[in-house]
Amino acid sequence: MGTRDKIIIEERFGPLWSGPDSISIGDRIFTLHEIKRAFDLDTGDAIGIDLQVLPDERFAFRFYDGDDRRIVVFVFDRTLDIVEEHRAHIAEWLGNEYHETGMKAFDPEEMVKMLRGKAQGEEKNPPR
Repeated sequence: MGTRDKIIIEERFGPLWSGPDSISIGDRIFTLHEIKRAFDLDTGDAIGIDLQVLPDERFAFRFYDGDDRRIVVFVFDRTLDIVEEHRAHIAEWLGNEYHETGMKAFDPEEMVKMLRGKAQGEEKNPPR
């Protein structure tokens, strides 16, 4: 895994936090928290990022896995069965900042805060 995984995640699902925090599946609306709970991730170091509605009645849930220190995407169907999984290390987004964090690297909230700050900075300063 490496830069290629980050590129796949961003090209297929857009920049982090570009999706909504709730989606409609059938006649039910699911929030990030409900999807996280449905995948039994509400007790771990998983922090929801966003959701996506994909073609062919597929959906995506992006989250930060603090145990693995990776951005994870679960692609799932309307019955919440996971049909694909993609992972890329957070260092692919943070670069040298990640390697300079020391013990903060083990704090999922801190990592997501850094990641979100970097993502917002990139939105304000798009590449030329």
